[in-house]
Amino acid sequence: MGNSMKRRYRSKSRFSVYKTVKPIMLLLFAAYAVSLIIPFLWMFISSFKSIGEFNEGNIFGFPTEWTFTNISDVMKMEVEGHTIMSMLGMSVITTLLGTFISVGLSTIAAYVVAKYRFPGRRAILAVAIFTMVVPIVGTLPAQVEMLETFRMNDSIVGVMFLYSGCFGFNFIMLHSSFTTISWSYAEAAQIDGAGRFRIMFRIMFPLARGTIISICILQAIVLWNDYSTPRLFMPSTPTLAVGLQSLQANASGQYPLVFSAVMVAVIPIIVLFACFQKTIIRNTVAGGLKG
Repeated sequence: MGNSMKRRYRSKSRFSVYKTVKPIMLLLFAAYAVSLIIPFLWMFISSFKSIGEFNEGNIFGFPTEWTFTNISDVMKMEVEGHTIMSMLGMSVITTLLGTFISVGLSTIAAYVVAKYRFPGRRAILAVAIFTMVVPIVGTLPAQVEMLETFRMNDSIVGVMFLYSGCFGFNFIMLHSSFTTISWSYAEAAQIDGAGRFRIMFRIMFPLARGTIISICILQAIVLWNDYSTPRLFMPSTPTLAVGLQSLQANASGQYPLVFSAVMVAVIPIIVLFACFQKTIIRNTVAGGLKG
């Protein structure tokens, strides 16, 4: 009887602590969310101000006269010999190609390591985990020398070659997803005469569709925002991320145009995440992705 009373007291005390802490945590998270939204709203409103109005001191207020031509004007601007429009197009190309190559090769590699038994399989998985620990900055000299040796420096081919690495976050998440898929589906297909490639592309990949889509969205966001790789290995054809830095350095007080360019860079990512957020969240469980 005494133990039962103690358990009830402990449960009541825990519940009371939970009721006290929950509003405080909600308040903290709400304040954090507002701190993230306010700069974005300020930038969005400022992108509709005229350059003169912004420079005359109306920095934090609403525009007295809404200017809707800033985006079209900034798209025509030339920065270091390239227009913002051409940089936007290059960002779209590198993001689509890089996502297809990176996720495609990582998916195939993760599937083979997860579903086939061969010597060195565990070593490959260990190397994949180790590559996530190595700092990217430490590999830059080797990457520069490698692309110069293969004569792929200052070209989109070289950048795609760097994006084609199979290991890392994508590999680990996809490997985790494929290990949860039963091999009985493949055995049933083998009985019907399906080959290895048909099993992989027609059965296993569709079963991991949710994970693959989530990885594609996350990878596209990373590549869209990538600044260092195009800047170092493709300087002749800059992407939008590179162009924003150059535009800011050469803006000379034209901040509403800079804000408009930033909006052009940010809005596609927001729309992309908003369209697929349920897919990403649904396939993210306890730090891993499931199919």
